[in-house]
Amino acid sequence: MKKTLTIRNITSAAVLTALSIISTIIFKLIPMGDLVFLRFSLTPSIIMFTSLVLGPFYGVVVGIVSDFIPAMVAATGAYNFFITIVYGILGVLPWIFEKITSKFRSSLKPPFAVFIAMLVILAGLAAVLFFTDFIGGTVFKGEHVLVAKFIILGIMVLVSVACCLSVTLTNRRFEQNVLEYSDIPSPNETALISLLCEVLVMTVLKSLAFFLFYFIFGNGYSPSFEYFFMMLLLGLPANVTISTISVYWMLVFDHKQLHLRLENSKKDE
Repeated sequence: MKKTLTIRNITSAAVLTALSIISTIIFKLIPMGDLVFLRFSLTPSIIMFTSLVLGPFYGVVVGIVSDFIPAMVAATGAYNFFITIVYGILGVLPWIFEKITSKFRSSLKPPFAVFIAMLVILAGLAAVLFFTDFIGGTVFKGEHVLVAKFIILGIMVLVSVACCLSVTLTNRRFEQNVLEYSDIPSPNETALISLLCEVLVMTVLKSLAFFLFYFIFGNGYSPSFEYFFMMLLLGLPANVTISTISVYWMLVFDHKQLHLRLENSKKDE
C-alpha cells in the first residue's frame, strides 16, 4: 500500500511538474510592455496545490523545476537562480500555512481576513500610484499619466471585488457540501493561504530576488528593491484571485478523484 502511494505521488508530481513548466513557458512569452517584471501565471497555483496535496518535498521539486527548465529552454534573459530559490520556497510555505490555519479552521468561516487583506493591498497600491513617482517617472511617461493611474487602480479594484465575490460564492457552495469536503481547506482558508504566499513569496521575496540578481550581475543596471516591489504589487490582486480560485478547485478535483479511486478499489475487492 505504501509503495503504491509513493508511485502515485511520484506520478502526480511528474504530471504537475509538466503542467507547471508549460504554464511558465506560455506566460513568459506574453509581452508585458513596460511592465517587464510583472507576470500573471498559473504556475504558483500548481506549486501551491502540490505542496498542499503531496507535501513540501514534492512542492519544492515542482517549484524548482518549474522555473529552472523554462529558464533553460525558453530563456527571455539571463538566468536568475534567485527566482528558482523563491519558487522552491513557494513549494514549502503552503504546507506550513495549512498546518497553522487548520488549527483555527472554524474561525475562518467568515471571509473577513481576506476582505481586510485585499483592502490593505488596494490601499498600498493606491499609495504607490498617487504618492510616488513610480508610474509617472519610471514605467509610463506622458501627459496622460493621471488617467493611466485611475485606470490601473480601477482595474485592480474590479479584480479585488471579483476575488472577494468568488471566494464568498464558492464558500457558500462549500458550506452546502461541508461534510463531503470536510478534509480539504475551505475557499476562505485557501484564499488566506494563497494570499500569504502571493504577498510574502511572489511579491516580497521575488522582489528581493530580482534586486539581488541585478545588484550582483547587473553590470551597472541595478534598480532599487522598491522598483521591483511596486511593479509586482500591481499584479498582486489578479494573482491572488487566480491562485485562490484555481488552487481550491484543484483541491476539490483531487478530493473527488481520491474518493473515486477508493470506491473502485473497494469494488475490486
